[in-house]
Amino acid sequence: MDGKAGPDRNEVSIFWNTYYWLTIWVSLAITVTVHLAGNNRVDLRYDIAFVGWTMAAQLLAVRWPKQVKLLHAISVLPFLAYYFTAPAILVDPSLRPLVYILFSLFPIYAVSAMAGAAGAIASLALATFSGMSLLLSSRLATAIAPIYWGLAAMMGYGHYRLTRVLQEHYRRLATQAISDPLTGLGNRRALERDFNRYRELAQREEKRLILTLWDINDLKKINDIHGHAFGDRVIKKFARAVANSARSSDPFYRIGGDEFAGLHIGIDNPNDLIRRIREKSPWISAGWADATNLSFEEAYKKADQNMYTDKSTKSPVPAVFEFDDL
Repeated sequence: MDGKAGPDRNEVSIFWNTYYWLTIWVSLAITVTVHLAGNNRVDLRYDIAFVGWTMAAQLLAVRWPKQVKLLHAISVLPFLAYYFTAPAILVDPSLRPLVYILFSLFPIYAVSAMAGAAGAIASLALATFSGMSLLLSSRLATAIAPIYWGLAAMMGYGHYRLTRVLQEHYRRLATQAISDPLTGLGNRRALERDFNRYRELAQREEKRLILTLWDINDLKKINDIHGHAFGDRVIKKFARAVANSARSSDPFYRIGGDEFAGLHIGIDNPNDLIRRIREKSPWISAGWADATNLSFEEAYKKADQNMYTDKSTKSPVPAVFEFDDL
């Protein structure tokens, strides 16, 4: 009814998604370049295997972006442990525990950033379990792993909390940008955004899309005589009348101080809707247009003309006692 629709994705999640995959691919590009320069076929086989898994993960992430990205990030840890225990890789055996700790920092950070405290605990446990033999082979690695991995997990968790705060602020701003604070209905921006989507849906279903426009008669005069607080009550009364009279699938919008609009798919007679709402709000004017094959501007102009034709036949604003149910 309110014409609002929150975005499925926002700039915060898009940035983090791009950052994660870009980091993985840059790391792989550097790794492959180093192994090509060293001409080590064992390392290249591991590289090719992980490149293949990363390509498959990105394809699957189109359908399940959060789940696959988390699975990919956490899979890096056992892969690294398996790689660094291979006998023929380029890394010197004495350095493998420390390099394993270094390379594990990003997946621990990433999993913590994606899944919060649960991700931090899971990634730390998996890194420890997967690389147990490496850690136990070096006293230095055993000593520094909790420090560096703990810092990575804390930074990832901080990223997680910050992302949640930013997403909530983004959601509130996005909602405020397309909604009317007085009535909770969508605003003109929301109407223009939704119009094409509703028109395409109506055309697919071979039904009519009706654009209705509504105007509260003499709202300025009501405000001048009775005050703006009373005028706000008149506006809210009309919003309630809309909510109680129209179908739940028909969004309404407040597009000006005293002007409203509605989108309706497949209603047989828009005048019946106007009549029902006017029974509860007799002090409104209304007009409609068949917008199925019209642009928003064309449909709006036609409905606006019909609304002002209806408005010209209305009596002046009624006396205050006729609003005593507000």
